[in-house]
Amino acid sequence: MSRMEEILSRIKGGNTIDTIARDLDMNRSTLMAMIEFLVDEGYLERVDMGCACSTSNLCEQCRGTDTGPDMVVYTLTPKGEGMVERLKL
Repeated sequence: MSRMEEILSRIKGGNTIDTIARDLDMNRSTLMAMIEFLVDEGYLERVDMGCACSTSNLCEQCRGTDTGPDMVVYTLTPKGEGMVERLKL
């Protein structure tokens, strides 16, 4: 399995960026560059997790207390899902 395929598989599994970087023994910046490549190639998409709540208390409930307003989640596109599914065969 290539690094790109491993990253897609781990993102699909719900792992955080820090966990993936640690498990794959990669610098976070290298991992982020690879993720950006996967976004550009259509395997991943960014999901903005900005909160529309009117109070910070509700935002903390929505996102948790350890996240900022610029938190982003990556999710697989159909193209990325197809790659991960092919790996299972």
